[in-house]
Amino acid sequence: MQLLKRFGITTRFYDPLIGAGIAELIGPATKAIFMESPGSLTFEVQDVPAIVAVAKRHGLVTLLDNTWATPLFFPAIEKGVDLTILAATKYVVGHSDVMLGSVTAAPGHFAKLRDMSHLLGQVASPDDSWLGSRGLRTMAVRLAQHQRSALEIARWLEDRPEVAQVLHPALPSC
Repeated sequence: MQLLKRFGITTRFYDPLIGAGIAELIGPATKAIFMESPGSLTFEVQDVPAIVAVAKRHGLVTLLDNTWATPLFFPAIEKGVDLTILAATKYVVGHSDVMLGSVTAAPGHFAKLRDMSHLLGQVASPDDSWLGSRGLRTMAVRLAQHQRSALEIARWLEDRPEVAQVLHPALPSC
């Protein structure tokens, strides 16, 4: 947020479960809505389609950190999100041997994304790109197993008396 302040950009945090109620937080200076779903620490699943619909009505750009769900479990661009962001180090790379990120743009947003990327000098090295492509080949299989294993563990933890709460997006309690 310190970097954004240098550019005159202010931020406002919102309850991730706000859904279409986000319309009440939009002001004359609002230009974009940044979402993360599921949330990194508490795994709230936002109503992304409802938030996107509000943003479209107000002419706002939507950005989504889709790292946890990935496009395999939540196709953000298909749901109307303008820019979707991944910490590709986690699931795309999958081998903990490179730091990589990605931004995917919906039609109509790519030119601005490309231009800003060039202005900021954000490029991935050929070796890092190769390591990312290596991980993509097995990502679907790895994530399917992650999903099965994590849900099994989460269900087991829910039944443990020493566990107060389990936060997993696939559990009805979350």
